[in-house]
Amino acid sequence: MTKLMIALIATCLAYTVNAQLSNTKWKGTLDIDGGMNVVFQFKGDTLNVVNAYDNSSLETMKYKVDGKILTIKKLYGESQCDDTALGKYQYAIVKDEMKLNLISDDCYDRSNAIATLKLKKEKGNVE
Repeated sequence: MTKLMIALIATCLAYTVNAQLSNTKWKGTLDIDGGMNVVFQFKGDTLNVVNAYDNSSLETMKYKVDGKILTIKKLYGESQCDDTALGKYQYAIVKDEMKLNLISDDCYDRSNAIATLKLKKEKGNVE
C-alpha cells in the first residue's frame, strides 16, 4: 500500500509541475534564418513549435518540468537533433514573459536557436 501511495503522489506532483506550462502558448523569435517568429504550444507533456507566419509545425518535443528546469526531447521535426538528445533549460516566468537559459543540450542546432530565448505569453488555449 505504501508503494502505491508513493507512486500516486509522484504522479500527482509530476502532473502539477507540468500544469504551469500545460495548455499555454508563448511567442518569440528563434535565432535561425535571420530570425523566425515562432509559437511554443505546451500541451500535457508535448511541446509543439510552430512557425508564427504560416502555422506550420517545425518541431514536436516531449517536455518535462522539474522545479525551474525544462527538459525537452525531440519526437519529430525539422532540426538535426536526434530523438535521444536531451536539452535542459532553466526557465523563469515573470508576468506574461518567459525566459529560457541553456543549462545543457546534446543538440547543437536546438541550443543555438533557443539558448537565451524570451517568449511572450499568448492569449487563448492550445488547440
